Amino acid sequence: MTDAAHTFRYHPYGPNSYYTSRLEVRLEDGATPAESAAVVRVMGDRQLPPHYRGDSTTVEIRRSADSYSGGWLFGRDVERESSAAATWTRVSAAEVGAQIHWVAHGTGAIGDAAVSVRAGSETEPQRATAAMRRIIQAFPELATNDWTVSPPHGEGMLEQYSRLAPSVTDTDRHARFPTDDELALWEWFLTDQPISAIVEVAVSDPPGTAGHAFGVTVFPPVGEKFDAAQATRLADRHLRYLAERGGVVDYRIVTRAGLGFAVLVGGCPERRESVAPESEPFTRQYERC
Repeated sequence: MTDAAHTFRYHPYGPNSYYTSRLEVRLEDGATPAESAAVVRVMGDRQLPPHYRGDSTTVEIRRSADSYSGGWLFGRDVERESSAAATWTRVSAAEVGAQIHWVAHGTGAIGDAAVSVRAGSETEPQRATAAMRRIIQAFPELATNDWTVSPPHGEGMLEQYSRLAPSVTDTDRHARFPTDDELALWEWFLTDQPISAIVEVAVSDPPGTAGHAFGVTVFPPVGEKFDAAQATRLADRHLRYLAERGGVVDYRIVTRAGLGFAVLVGGCPERRESVAPESEPFTRQYERC
């Protein structure tokens, strides 16, 4: 361990007052899985007065450029979280060519954890997809997590970056690794395109309510806007590619300059949205109503 900080706070809200505890630890780059698990167990074994039970504690561990985050209620067994910390360290130590950021889920979540694999840049998605493929090959037992592939990015709520991730709106989806086809799809959207863009690909498995297996949302680079000509050029290239692949895809462009584009490729939307006039020819061409 190279550094640690522990805060214990009381939040006074009358009858709704509560306590929280947070431990932040930086481990040496060569820290072992057992050492990471021990950090979590130490926090879980803390003896606290009975009236603290039911309030929350969180642990954040950093190792090199990677991170683990777990949380639980005071007094609960933390074997699940300590095991997750050990597993995160195994993946971190494997040097797959990416940052590994692991958030342990609580009981009842869809996946065991939310794992973010970050490498490359907005113009080098192949570095992140290659790292994800190495993880799939080396750690097949970790399929029951929610996996996100992206370039490195900040942690702010408003941070925008390209990513391949499970859909956040489909609560009956399966936690699994991204398929090779999904990795290739996301990589294509960021490679050899006529206009730079941020592209989020959301995977729905099973398909969403409108029958779509993917949601593709295209944004202009941070601080920029798409004019009508740029959005039309992107939509023309993207939609032809998606139609050739087959299946149903919820495709959208956010222009940040007014109305956007929305086309349910290969399907028929349950309701119509207000879209830019330039989007309507694509609707007639690619939707099946």
